[in-house]
Amino acid sequence: MKTFSWIVIGLVLVLATGCASSSNTAAAPTGPPVNVTGNWNGGFYGALSNSVSMQLQQQGTAVTGTIEVGGRTDLSGGITGTVRGNMLDYRIANGGAGTMQVSGNVMSGVISGNAFRAQKQ
Repeated sequence: MKTFSWIVIGLVLVLATGCASSSNTAAAPTGPPVNVTGNWNGGFYGALSNSVSMQLQQQGTAVTGTIEVGGRTDLSGGITGTVRGNMLDYRIANGGAGTMQVSGNVMSGVISGNAFRAQKQ
């Protein structure tokens, strides 16, 4: 039983490290542009634990909207972006930027170095 516990702990650490790691190379976009219009709710996971709410509008591949991060005015405000296949390249009004991956009604990525996941409502 002790061995099984250590295996589970090891897997959790490996997965957490992989999810929280940052890479300068974004994943390649796949398929036609996704539609990200709507309300997205979720939160950060890992060291930072805050709620995330985004209201996005999309016109072609251009995205605009707002993002609210619970208790973090430095991460909240306007958001703009461009959709490339299933990827959303975004820029937050405060200067943060990155790429999120969209899979169905789930969007995940890293905002200002913090991993998060949101679901379309």
